[in-house]
Amino acid sequence: MFSIVDIETTGGYGTKNCITEIAIILHNGQEVEGSYTTLVNPESPINWYVQNMTGITDAMVSTAPKFNDVAPHIYNLIKDRVFIAHNVNFDYSFVKQHLKNAGYDIDLPKICTVRLSRKIFPGLPKYGLGSLSKHFNITNTARHRAIGDAQATTKLFELILANDKNNEVDKLTKRRKALQYLPPNLINTSVAEKIPSLPGVYYFYNNKEKIIYVGKAVNLKKRITSHFSNNKTSKQKQDFLKEIYNISWKECSSDLTAQIFESIEIKRLWPKFNKSQKHYERQYGIFIFEDSLGYKRLAIDNKKKILQPLQSFGLLVEARQFLTQLCKDFDIHLSMFFLSKEVQENMPSTKNYNKKIDEIIQLVAAVKQTYLVHDSTGNYILMEQGKFWGMGKIESKKAIESFSQKVKSQKLKIKEQQKTSNKQQQTIESIKQHLTQYPENFTALSYINNYILSNPQSVIMLE
Repeated sequence: MFSIVDIETTGGYGTKNCITEIAIILHNGQEVEGSYTTLVNPESPINWYVQNMTGITDAMVSTAPKFNDVAPHIYNLIKDRVFIAHNVNFDYSFVKQHLKNAGYDIDLPKICTVRLSRKIFPGLPKYGLGSLSKHFNITNTARHRAIGDAQATTKLFELILANDKNNEVDKLTKRRKALQYLPPNLINTSVAEKIPSLPGVYYFYNNKEKIIYVGKAVNLKKRITSHFSNNKTSKQKQDFLKEIYNISWKECSSDLTAQIFESIEIKRLWPKFNKSQKHYERQYGIFIFEDSLGYKRLAIDNKKKILQPLQSFGLLVEARQFLTQLCKDFDIHLSMFFLSKEVQENMPSTKNYNKKIDEIIQLVAAVKQTYLVHDSTGNYILMEQGKFWGMGKIESKKAIESFSQKVKSQKLKIKEQQKTSNKQQQTIESIKQHLTQYPENFTALSYINNYILSNPQSVIMLE
């Protein structure tokens, strides 16, 4: 009845990355019926970061079977079962894409143990697999490996089944066609059949043609119909459905551009039923100062007119996450950035510590340069001096890449530097003619920075 799946991969997108390990545990709702696991040769190098996290190296997968070799067996294991995973869309998208490439199509009912855990066990601080395993004393002897995480997900699923008083699992296994659950006042019901299965931003309108909700999607058809295909009976949900008289959408080149455009549209339109992102963007900054012992400290505070922050953020939580990641990357105690009240027992030498801070400053300064971010679809996002300027299609990709190579060349004489600077500015102004400028907003900036962290090759420097 159920197949509980976990995979390890070379990266975050099913169309561009490959599976390196897969584990499938078969479950009948009462007990485990069997299991299967194997390493998979991705036929491409594994990123060093992924190797460090999972422990799966290029050498380990070099003699493993290719996915096409194991695809028939995997297909037969899962084809008649409900597909279960922790953050199911990630695992399902990879498995579906890989099976499709091997000649097998699946369209399975899915269950996400993250979502189910939120329903069955509300109020927990975190719902990651590691956090839930710790909370419920689930032992995982092979974390970040497919079989270890699949076994932990199985134990979690069994806990969900034992505590599922409202039959949430049963509801999810009963597949329904979204067209049967369209809003009662939708003027043109055939519009649902025209929705493309592409990334984009969508709009819901009331009877006065006023936009009351804006959303974004990796797959517009699935996301829009998902609003109507659940059976929530709450007054809030029913009121929402009753107000929908029309639907429209705008296709985007990628999930990234859809995220950015959604944020722009929510802040422009301020729709009635949107809750997230409808807030005043109180700007926070990370400031640097030297304490009485000579340590350079980083601290979060409200942005000041007279002081220039090292980095700016729209949300306090984003600033805290940024500093926390720096502490992790540079091996700095949280208390040095005022993120913990715990006293550091052995203080580092000021020389070594301040050297790390100088490296951080250089890292942040690099982010404030002018550059393009591309999403491999012909769409480009312009960041001017670290700020979001706008985005759009640029046909002359070769010209951009040619210019980016020039600015990476060795240092020039002063006069030549001036000429290069003028050419750079001319190129930037030329690029702007192809793009649409949008108001700066920190939510969009956060999306872009997160994308760059996962896809550093997407950056084309312009200065």
